[in-house]
Amino acid sequence: MNEEKKIFSYDEYIEELKGRGDIFVFRGQANSDFILIPSGLRGEHIKEADGQMFRFVDEMKKSFGFDELTCIEIAQHFALPTRMLDFSYSYDVALFFACHDAKGKYNDCDGKVFIFNKSKYERILKDLNKLSSQVIRNNKFLYEWLQKYIDKESTFLGDKGIDMPIFIDATQQFDRLYMQKGLFLLWGKDDCSFEKILINENININDFIDTIVISKESKPLILAELAKKNICEDTLYMNINKIKDLVNIIKYGDKK
Repeated sequence: MNEEKKIFSYDEYIEELKGRGDIFVFRGQANSDFILIPSGLRGEHIKEADGQMFRFVDEMKKSFGFDELTCIEIAQHFALPTRMLDFSYSYDVALFFACHDAKGKYNDCDGKVFIFNKSKYERILKDLNKLSSQVIRNNKFLYEWLQKYIDKESTFLGDKGIDMPIFIDATQQFDRLYMQKGLFLLWGKDDCSFEKILINENININDFIDTIVISKESKPLILAELAKKNICEDTLYMNINKIKDLVNIIKYGDKK
């Protein structure tokens, strides 16, 4: 990648984002060493992730009647390993995830925001005549692929296969996706990282991805700035317990 810029404040972050065109999407990571690969294709998950997903989708469809894509989106946001990677249309949401680590595992690590020129990437797929470009233009192909994936069949649909990761917009049928302005990068036939896929395809990652490193020392101050904008854990995850507690207080009074 290009030489990475390192920032130490929210204002510096905004300054780095100025003057960009096209359609950009963002991903924040609390550990700057992270590579772009879905949880379902990482280490210990790869052997059982698909089986868990098949079971989850079956149960969700029975219980709620959701389509396959919505089921996978819900699984992704409730920490079940999938073949999708979260992105956001919001640079503030991505910055939050670059600074926030609920388990405290990466507090001593710099964070990173990936700035992904979505429109340029999709133009590259089209120019290279990638099959994934057809799927992007026709959602019918995407749902055919998802159905075959869930049915444990071959996911090569003739000339309609997902041969490169593609962005799919969230169905936004539940609160977390809406609050996080989410979308997903979906892996098809490949089981390796996005960086390795591009190397194999002789595509230069610097043509459409920039990164900004977030200083580990600045994470608490940046989170405080984001909280002033209502970008925080409670809003992005819609803290249901807090809402329930508030309703109980209003109905029955504060009994503390």
